[in-house]
Amino acid sequence: MQTRLQTLDLRISFMLRRTCFNDEGKNPIVLRIRYRHEQRDTYTGFYVFNDYWIKRVGRVTMDEPLAQQLNSKLEQITHDVRGHFDEMKYSRLEFSIDELADKIRGKNPPPETLMDYVEQKIKEYKNRIDVDLTTSTWYKYQRVKNYLIDFLQTTRRLINIPISRVDAPLLNQFYLFLRKEKKNCNNSAITLMNFLKTILKKPVQIGQIKEDPFEGLKLRFSPVDRGFLTKEDLEKLTNYDFKNEHLDRNRDIFLLCCYTGLAYTDVQQLNGNHLIKDPDSTFYIKKTRQKTNVLSIIPLLPPAERILKKYSLTDDLRDFKIFVPCNQKLNLSLKTIGKLAEIEVPLFMHLARHTFATTVTLSNKVPLETVSKMLGHSTIKHTIRYARVVGEKIKSDMEHVKGIFK
Repeated sequence: MQTRLQTLDLRISFMLRRTCFNDEGKNPIVLRIRYRHEQRDTYTGFYVFNDYWIKRVGRVTMDEPLAQQLNSKLEQITHDVRGHFDEMKYSRLEFSIDELADKIRGKNPPPETLMDYVEQKIKEYKNRIDVDLTTSTWYKYQRVKNYLIDFLQTTRRLINIPISRVDAPLLNQFYLFLRKEKKNCNNSAITLMNFLKTILKKPVQIGQIKEDPFEGLKLRFSPVDRGFLTKEDLEKLTNYDFKNEHLDRNRDIFLLCCYTGLAYTDVQQLNGNHLIKDPDSTFYIKKTRQKTNVLSIIPLLPPAERILKKYSLTDDLRDFKIFVPCNQKLNLSLKTIGKLAEIEVPLFMHLARHTFATTVTLSNKVPLETVSKMLGHSTIKHTIRYARVVGEKIKSDMEHVKGIFK
């Protein structure tokens, strides 16, 4: 199996549980301890694709973008296990492998109240930031916590409730609180409810909450008109002279995302190392998407090349330097840019991603699977949301039918 680290008769190793998968198709990393001819396995909470796992050493290959962080976490777990073992060993009291495993897992009686459990899970999620969780996702969990505090105080005049009292009527009341009191739209409220469902998964599994309260809810996402820019809109934006350095730069950042499909965080992180030159002198972006940890491969279209060359310090577009403001400031700037260029659709950064998926690719017969790969989606079902049909594509797709029905 893996190289084992031995302290007297304690053996520590890591393995990949290949029979289990998370939503991204990754396998869980499992800690295995052996003590006095017995063994116990414990989930570490970390996941990795099978291709990135080195079985003989029990570590992640450096081809995995988050290899350094993951391997560092595994080293820390090894150090902690040794510490727990030494603590129990030097107490001079007999102990079993199950007692050692409980110590490693930090196994204590589970929280009895809702807010204590939520707080515990949020602390756990915070330790996973930049490993398999983004900061923005963690903030959403934190937002759920803050809303729950307000909800209990407003509707129940309580600070906390026993976790056993969480049921479908309570959750439905919380959903309505999100809609009416906190002014969340239906889809945003359902997204927050799904975050709460993740938090409460464990107490449902271990029976603290006797029945899954979410099964009694009927919450459905509403269809959303995601919007996109037309080819004419892109030309108007490109040709407009803003006579302002900051507006000009922010317009270029937005257009770069329209022609590459990069999300805000990914264009902010983009640098010359992500630009790969092919033997035919064309370029493509090769970058792991921050949100999904999925590798995106995006051939550079001429408009994108021109933008990067505009901000390059040399003739090589890989030497580009472009300052990307914070998302809030960029979106505020885009409102001004859209008005000046007389674009009817309100501009915001994520609109660029919709535009790439619809106007730039799908409307020009780029296969859905290819678009999904360029967008860095973990599954193609996420790409289908962008599969908008525009007039030009309908007309093009129906041309061959005209020859049949004359």
